[in-house]
Amino acid sequence: MSVPCALRSYSGKVAQRPYDPSPAFDARGKIPAAPYDPSPLPGTAPAYEAHLVLHPARYQRPDTTWPSHLESVSPLVSELSSRARAGGSLAGFGISVSEGDDDLPEAHPPWDAHRDKAMRDPPNQAAEDELFWLYAYGSSGTFVQWHTPLSLRTLPSGEAMRSQLVTLFENAQNTNEAHIYVCTHGMRDCRCGVVGSELIDALRAQWEQHAQRCASQGQKPLKRVRIMPISHVGGHKWAANALVYPHGDWYGNLRTTDAPYVQTTHISLLLRAALAPASSRHDIHDMRERLVVWPRWRGRLGMNALQQQAHRDAWGPSVVFPAHLAPRAREELQATETHDTVALRFRSHEGQWFEVEGRLGETLMSVAKRHNLPAIEATCGGELECATCHAYLCDANADQLAQGQQDTPPAGADAILGDDAWISDEEDDMLEYALRRKASSRLTCQVRVTPGMAAWMKRGGRIELPPH
Repeated sequence: MSVPCALRSYSGKVAQRPYDPSPAFDARGKIPAAPYDPSPLPGTAPAYEAHLVLHPARYQRPDTTWPSHLESVSPLVSELSSRARAGGSLAGFGISVSEGDDDLPEAHPPWDAHRDKAMRDPPNQAAEDELFWLYAYGSSGTFVQWHTPLSLRTLPSGEAMRSQLVTLFENAQNTNEAHIYVCTHGMRDCRCGVVGSELIDALRAQWEQHAQRCASQGQKPLKRVRIMPISHVGGHKWAANALVYPHGDWYGNLRTTDAPYVQTTHISLLLRAALAPASSRHDIHDMRERLVVWPRWRGRLGMNALQQQAHRDAWGPSVVFPAHLAPRAREELQATETHDTVALRFRSHEGQWFEVEGRLGETLMSVAKRHNLPAIEATCGGELECATCHAYLCDANADQLAQGQQDTPPAGADAILGDDAWISDEEDDMLEYALRRKASSRLTCQVRVTPGMAAWMKRGGRIELPPH
């Protein structure tokens, strides 16, 4: 008999992680071989103009200490992320963090992995002096490193920094180094933490074997390949995600079994792609494109979604997606054509209960608006452009009339919410603007009424409304 993941005990690295790993495993307690999301990958990489990755220069910052939003612990990350937003001086740039080399001293105190995303240190704290190396990757296979470590206090002004980066890219020299970044940001999504960590360990072992094999033959690898963790890059549902730089290629749905050794080179496909030329300049045999792992390719730095899809069609092999399920928008599913209803219970922040009926397929936002419930403003009309339909979907406490368990998502969310159990990246990003976001927070425009809600409500489940 299978044991629910939430009841299993974990050992080794998984047990030491500061998050619940159970959603990353299937019913047998294994990482599923199939993708978490079966939709096609090409076109899902963000359309960055360049990608900036911060590497700690003073202390180790292991991924087990990363909170869900690194802006809460690093003033430098917070400032660069602000500049990278639309209208900022670094708009179009991606900002990420790696963990630093093993020979750095441990930080005392380490970052708090459970720090709330809204927290910021007051001005003039020691964190403003913490130094990071800045690795910058451009869209034409270029890699440059800022000449000195940066801190918030030494960071150039916005326009000056962008201008200096452009100059560095223009004068960049070819590098004999490749970087593979694997997202292991488990506090952002446990799937990245569990599957990404397994992948990075396997890649490092494969690379060490390759280097030893080359040494035994009196040779050196074609390049130096560094394999490093990276913070949230987007696309948790395609975990494990890996970025091969300076090539600029993004990959998803990776497993340790997805990269078998190529018999002629005795090296995995992803490592082989890293050893290929980083750009098409002087690449008369098109090895850069021919060695891309096309079945796992999400896109490339400097391309928008349509360009990524067209590039995949031009260079990749013909692929049939037999398991393709078109991403379904969270619109109401013909709710007006059915008379099937589910009794729902809403609770206001003040403790007032509202017992209403929702039609199957109708969004919880529409239910709340139709019954004039408080706190659900839905300013954007359910277009996922605001967070004013935020609410908590939570289980009851011992006192079923009191506030529910807002700090944990409902148990058995898959059975309760069906296809809407997973939070999309778009909803997750918009929830950042919700006041008092907690583990049970959802945008009600993204959750539809399901048959599973009926039994959940009878067990004490409820939709709790925030203060208004």
